[in-house]
Amino acid sequence: VESKHVELITSVGSCVAICLYDSIHKCGGLAHIMLPYSSNYPLEPLPAKFADTAVPAIVKGIRQIIGKESRLTAKISGGANMFASLGANLLDIGGRNVTAVKATLDKLSIRTVGEDVGGTHGRRIAFNTASGLVMIRHFNGEVKTL
Repeated sequence: VESKHVELITSVGSCVAICLYDSIHKCGGLAHIMLPYSSNYPLEPLPAKFADTAVPAIVKGIRQIIGKESRLTAKISGGANMFASLGANLLDIGGRNVTAVKATLDKLSIRTVGEDVGGTHGRRIAFNTASGLVMIRHFNGEVKTL
C-alpha cells in the first residue's frame, strides 16, 4: 500500500494481482494472491497470499494512510491456467483464484473497473498509484492497459 506516486510491480501466472485504488486521495495497494482461501492454512503468517485476507488487508492499509473511509475501485489481472497443455484443468488454481478475488471484492462492495484474467500465459503488472493505470505485459508479447 502506498500514498506516494510510485509504480507497484509484480508478475503472475496462476496467481492474481489485485490493485485497489482511491482516485480522490491518489493512493492504492497491490497484492500478489497465490491461493483462494486462507482457511486451509491457519498458521500462515502472510495474509497477502490469499484472496479472502489480502483484499481486507489492502483496504485497511489504505484507510490507515488517508485516515478515513474511501471509495475504492479494483483492477485484477492474472489467474492463467498455466498447465492447460498438460491436461491439468482439474487443478485450474488460476480460475479458482479469480473466483475468490471477485467474491471477496463483492463481499466488501468494491467495484471492479478493469480485469485481464485467464488464458494460458503469465503477465507482468505495473500499477501506477498516481494515475490508477495498470499496464499489463503478457509473456506472449501482448500489452494491455486497464
